[in-house]
Amino acid sequence: MKKAIVVGAGMTGCTWAHLLANRGWQVELYERAPTLGGGCQTLTYGGHPYTYGPRHLFTAHEEVFQYYQERVPQRRLAHYLLTYVEADSDFYSYPIHQEDIDRMPDRDKIRDELTNRGDPAQAKNFEEYWVNSVGETLYEKFVKNYSEKMWQVESNALIDDFKFDGKGIGLATGSREVRPDFFISYPLSLGGWNDYIEICAKTENVNAHTSINIEAFNVEKPAVQIAGDWHTCDLLISSISPDYVMDGVYGELNYIGRDFIPVVLPVKQVIPDPTFFLHYASGETYTRVVEYKKLTGYQSPHTLIGIEIPSTRNKLYPYPIKVEQDLAQRYIDAMQSDNVLSVGRLGNYRYMDIGNVTLEALEKVSQL
Repeated sequence: MKKAIVVGAGMTGCTWAHLLANRGWQVELYERAPTLGGGCQTLTYGGHPYTYGPRHLFTAHEEVFQYYQERVPQRRLAHYLLTYVEADSDFYSYPIHQEDIDRMPDRDKIRDELTNRGDPAQAKNFEEYWVNSVGETLYEKFVKNYSEKMWQVESNALIDDFKFDGKGIGLATGSREVRPDFFISYPLSLGGWNDYIEICAKTENVNAHTSINIEAFNVEKPAVQIAGDWHTCDLLISSISPDYVMDGVYGELNYIGRDFIPVVLPVKQVIPDPTFFLHYASGETYTRVVEYKKLTGYQSPHTLIGIEIPSTRNKLYPYPIKVEQDLAQRYIDAMQSDNVLSVGRLGNYRYMDIGNVTLEALEKVSQL
């Protein structure tokens, strides 16, 4: 039986371990933290289940949705979100909706900017892309402060990977639902993704290890060193940052993280239906507020919200900046081979959600 070592046991690592084992591999799954699941672990506060960030499945691919539906039955969600614009003292739909412009105090200026906007295809950075898409005023209302505080940058002009606009739409018409063409869901069980993580860890031929510090990597053998001993394998799957695997020989990759504050409030519901989280696009320190019972289905006379504040104290989001991406690719090129793969959000140094990392695993494991 061929042996695989999977490093990092978030959703990416757990999924790879599960899929490889189901194809006949013996898998050793190593996690530095004391628990599996990474940021998708379900935690509780005052009995309320929550995760660090909403962590819902968001995918255009039916096969990804069906993959989870078969293992942890899903609750389909109609995804609506609002952005608070402090200058207008009002909440508006996001993606920016054409009909909301009528309620804005500077609607005439906005309409003039929309008539005379530039070509997004000619943009050289994230700021130009948005200004050319929706005009200066809507950019400032919805995007400028939100993005700059999210990434902790002085200017969005520094962001030069802008092949995205947040939710795929610059200016929406018709439905206010975020991507009604996508499969958006969350596990029915109050255990959330913990149930899936447990399935992965208990898959036959998977040995899951927690609180393991990997001291060194040898990507040529391949092998990992733990407590002074080298453990070899036929296939090494790394879902951690590639600079860590390569001992930082080319320099450190930068990430932005989040501080997370759970707050229980003495009311049954805070955010009106059908919205289940809010963006704050002005001078607030926080970027997003999520009401978790709308995802989890938890029943209580009280509600829990999660407040997210950009932070450098953890590594969650790779920067959409080409110099960082080029550095990451240099590491990936140096380490990847037929026997070593760098996968997932950290391994690719690209923003990838549950749907993206699962699709990557399904496609690549089938090719092994």
